[in-house]
Amino acid sequence: MTKINPFLDKRPIPKININVKIKVKTNSAKENADWNKAFGYLMKKPRTKLEFLTVNIIRKIPLDKITVESIKPFILEPDYNVLLTIEDIFNNRLTSDVKSFILAVLRIPVKELENISKEAA
Repeated sequence: MTKINPFLDKRPIPKININVKIKVKTNSAKENADWNKAFGYLMKKPRTKLEFLTVNIIRKIPLDKITVESIKPFILEPDYNVLLTIEDIFNNRLTSDVKSFILAVLRIPVKELENISKEAA
């Protein structure tokens, strides 16, 4: 496979990094620091286009029934430990867009999320 260089003078293609901050309603400075640390951890996880496409599908599921404990069997232990630090925020205060993005980054299968939301109902 050949790479196309858009620069005519053979300059190297730059790598682009995007820093994203998402503010949530927190009750204390410690909770805010925990959120920033947890979201930073999640943003460092490798992502592909597939995760961004999956967000739209996950957003259609009733996410208010999905909690940290309900997704524990589908995520790695370090991911679970990070989510435990922000459990109340994840369970109660995230918008569906942010929650669906986190679930997509954690690569939880959509069918499992649908099952969890049906069982909780």
